Amino acid sequence: MQPGADNLRFPVHDSSPGSMLGKADPEPVAALEVSSRTRSGAHGVAGEGLSFRVPQHACAAAVSEGGSAASFLTGLLDRARPLECVKVYGVDTQADPSAAARLVGLVPEGMPLREIPVRDALVEAGVDQGLDRDTAEERTTEVLDAFELRDTECVPTTRLLPGQRSRVALGCALLPLPRLLLLCDPLDGVDSASEAIICRAISRFAASTGTVVFSTGSTDVVDRVADHVLLIRDDQVVGSRVSPRC
Repeated sequence: MQPGADNLRFPVHDSSPGSMLGKADPEPVAALEVSSRTRSGAHGVAGEGLSFRVPQHACAAAVSEGGSAASFLTGLLDRARPLECVKVYGVDTQADPSAAARLVGLVPEGMPLREIPVRDALVEAGVDQGLDRDTAEERTTEVLDAFELRDTECVPTTRLLPGQRSRVALGCALLPLPRLLLLCDPLDGVDSASEAIICRAISRFAASTGTVVFSTGSTDVVDRVADHVLLIRDDQVVGSRVSPRC
């Protein structure tokens, strides 16, 4: 079998964290749900803001002007957001932050990577996310093959092209086998080969294993890749819609 993103083994998860035994849910638990908590101030209760749900196995784009969508995704699990209730597969990020974090693979704004060779950066990222070193090594080899990074595994991350850096960052996020990927601008400014590899990987992930929410400044990427769209302004969701490609 030839190397490629389709070869990366993403197990299909059968469990539904946060679901209640003995009680039938009216609809499947959302992969990501954000709702505004009622807040009060000097002039009384401010009321409820916009709530939104990203269904399981969606590939959702968060779009904005000025890059606030990337900032929104980076800070989504931050416990310093007291006015919002964020749930990942039913797990409240404030009530049980550790359990919620284990379900999420994050590529934060700016795609920070350790300034060491690519293979080492992937292995250390896996260890940082709780994998034992042997498992991190094994999954790193898989990621290098899937994202066609074998030629760059000894190259320092500081010398990577934007598309290569995006592939490595996505690989780091996938190492612990999350159920929800939050990706900041993974397809913006990358070469066509990298875009094809990344799109193939996230499409496979969404179809088989989990859910993807990514930020982008490109309407073309939204039209081609996303099946749901979140509109972000001032670090808040101000609208959402299903993409015409659904």
